[in-house]
Amino acid sequence: MKKPEVSTNRFATKNEVFSREFRKIWRVLAKIHRNYELPDHGDVNKRRYLWAKNLLRYPEIYAARLWEYPYAILSANLRPGMKCLDVGCGMTAFTIYLSEVSKTKITGLDPDIFDSGVKYKGHGVSKEFIKRTGLKIVEGGTENLPFKSNSFERVFCISVIEHLPKKILEAGLKEIARVLKPNGLAVLTFDINMLSEINRPLDIIWESGLIPMGSIDLKWPFHRFGIFSDGIQPADVFGLTLLKDNYTVSRDNKGKRIIQAYLIPTMRDKWMSSHVISYRFKRLVRDILKL
Repeated sequence: MKKPEVSTNRFATKNEVFSREFRKIWRVLAKIHRNYELPDHGDVNKRRYLWAKNLLRYPEIYAARLWEYPYAILSANLRPGMKCLDVGCGMTAFTIYLSEVSKTKITGLDPDIFDSGVKYKGHGVSKEFIKRTGLKIVEGGTENLPFKSNSFERVFCISVIEHLPKKILEAGLKEIARVLKPNGLAVLTFDINMLSEINRPLDIIWESGLIPMGSIDLKWPFHRFGIFSDGIQPADVFGLTLLKDNYTVSRDNKGKRIIQAYLIPTMRDKWMSSHVISYRFKRLVRDILKL
């Protein structure tokens, strides 16, 4: 019997964290985290991710990233020289990995750039960090990305959108779609909770106007991935890999969105099935009506 195919869009599981493929990547990330002396998450890991006990050395990377970062790296199908964007990057090993290991032309974006020091758990980006890593990091908000339309082949947004108010989230998802090149991929991960409504994967897809790559598995894992920030509620993490179809989005001088559609798609991989084409048509009509 064939082993069932893993869905592209899925919940995080600790079993996958310990898989050979994921372990190979997060070990490198953990080493980068230590080498650059990034903030320690050991105290938070003890409260939220009991399965990570004794797994990491000081300073510990945030345990949820042991799934999120490998998921994003593997899903993005990266090639050296790709133009990528990391939205809400903070001071993390992920952006450094994309530059030093994946050899992409990575740009980080964060709304809080300050002179020196470290804020809580590496939130925001210091100018010292930028100088030390040599990364290109731009100050700006998710809801109004300071980049031209159709600029990046890959856009990452790792564990950011669960922190955004609804209106900013909706605007941010549309902005991610705008700056993504046609046939480019957006990879998003976010917290999801059975008891408190944070994000719903299908809503994220709908608001972005992008097409999910591969299949979507919405079945909740039997074992919870972690504990929510209140220390009581069970919490999970979900990953989405979304495709920008063969159309471009730009803005006129009044800020109005302009969509230029191409009726003949250029990507015809095995996942381009009839239901995806139907979804594309519905989304295109919806976007035109919003102009």
